[in-house]
Amino acid sequence: MRKTIALALAAAVVLTVGAAGTVLAMGGTGTQPAQTAADTGGQTITVSGDGSASAQPDQAVLRFAVTAEGDDPAAIRSELASGASDLRSALSEAGVADDAIETTGYSIEEPPRRVPPGRDGGETGPELRGVHVFEVTLDDTDRAGAVVDAAAGAGAEVQSVQFTLAADTREDLRNQALENAMENARGQADTLASAGGLSVTGVASIDATGTNYRPVAYDAERAQAASGGTAIETGDVSVSTSVRVVYEASDQ
Repeated sequence: MRKTIALALAAAVVLTVGAAGTVLAMGGTGTQPAQTAADTGGQTITVSGDGSASAQPDQAVLRFAVTAEGDDPAAIRSELASGASDLRSALSEAGVADDAIETTGYSIEEPPRRVPPGRDGGETGPELRGVHVFEVTLDDTDRAGAVVDAAAGAGAEVQSVQFTLAADTREDLRNQALENAMENARGQADTLASAGGLSVTGVASIDATGTNYRPVAYDAERAQAASGGTAIETGDVSVSTSVRVVYEASDQ
């Protein structure tokens, strides 16, 4: 007699990110269709396994903005250039290498207003606002607080502070999470097989259908308001993933 035992766990909304050849997704809630015995030519057990892994961050990504306001575009450009120079000098004094600093945004535009200026009751203020955004990547996360202080001291806005993993470390952590997910899936398959009078004999297919990467964000407002030197405590960066495995099975 052909038998099929299917365990429906988390379904996923598919995204095309991550390693080549692997479908990654942000997990959702739903029901997965059962794998029929006719699909594989024998008895099968289909399960979804979850796994996770975490590690201390080994990289910090900081975003700072130099801003200027006024009515003259040329004057705003000049003020942005001066502010950018001050910021770069401060970062250099804090030990940040030039190749660790990257411009990620530059704009001079009208600031949003609820009511156009000039009308009765209209909002007043500068006609233009200029913003030059820099991203700084640090391989030593312990230096993040000092670099934040240096940028704030140069008059820059602290937009965000995020602790993450370098590419190689992230891949290692994902592989560990996948191994844990496979162990979880096999444990479920063995339990189901025993309950159904079957034995797991092999693997018919594996699909990595869900990976969620969670860096650690630091409150930028706290960083700006901190006095006497910014001290930032970080948590672990975590990776969670899921796999859908079809196991071959036979009668005990």
